[in-house]
Amino acid sequence: MRKKRIILGLITTAVFVGFFLIQHEVAAVNDIQKARINLGRHLFYDTKLSYNKTKSCVSCHDPSLAFTDGYRTSAGADGYNLQHNAISLLNVRYRSVLTWANPSVLHLKMQLNFPFFNEHPKELGWTGNESTILKRFQTDSIYQLLFKQAFLQQRNPFNITNIQTALVAFEEQLVSYGAAYDQYLMGNKKALTEDALQGLTLFNSTKFSCNTCHLWEKPYKKTQMLFYKGIRVPTLRNVMLTAPYMHEGRVEDIAAIFTHYEQTQQFQFTKLEKQQMIAFLYALTDTSYLRNKELLNPFQYQ
Repeated sequence: MRKKRIILGLITTAVFVGFFLIQHEVAAVNDIQKARINLGRHLFYDTKLSYNKTKSCVSCHDPSLAFTDGYRTSAGADGYNLQHNAISLLNVRYRSVLTWANPSVLHLKMQLNFPFFNEHPKELGWTGNESTILKRFQTDSIYQLLFKQAFLQQRNPFNITNIQTALVAFEEQLVSYGAAYDQYLMGNKKALTEDALQGLTLFNSTKFSCNTCHLWEKPYKKTQMLFYKGIRVPTLRNVMLTAPYMHEGRVEDIAAIFTHYEQTQQFQFTKLEKQQMIAFLYALTDTSYLRNKELLNPFQYQ
């Protein structure tokens, strides 16, 4: 009997020790991930990331514009315009593809290679300037600490892979699922105005069939993005913040969108229908992320 009690005691102790070690390991992993997010946040807002210190990620992805930039097409570090405008980074972790015209770009690290290494035109201008840019972070006392915290096991963590890992960790925090429409989906039937409700009905109607191309996103679920004539159909979340529209920004504002579809799809919108659909599009807007200082410029909001 005494032997059984000893064995039982040893088993119980082993279970508690194992549980403690697991908890400790999980906490350590969480701390490292938080450190990588924090490093990514600093990098995202820092012009040191471009070869001539003129551009940062936020140059094309402004939080106040739903992480777009408000230009027809974005400009690179040399001032030359890109082919497409900036896609919103909100909810990017739940997108199935990540660029306007390349359906093979499925992961954020893969997408980052474009702004880092594109040459015609340059975006951040890393090609041929890798060592110069990395040295800026190696010799910066703030980044010395941030890189050490984020990559504890590495003697020299200053490399492109780690920078991209940290940026991805930060970008994955950019989540926006608090719009009036989301509240409506969760059961709050008063979240949408009468106009917005009518706009939702029109959006899904056979008359306009907007939902044929603009598939509904289920919050926190991977959304399959469609392509039309080789161009990705954009999300409509926060669409009222992301003008100008279309991949090359040729449509100036939301009023011009209706004109565009009347001309290209032969739709006929009444004044009331436009009002109702715009009300619905406003109901897809969520700027609550702007209250989270951990997503904003660390050099302004500590």
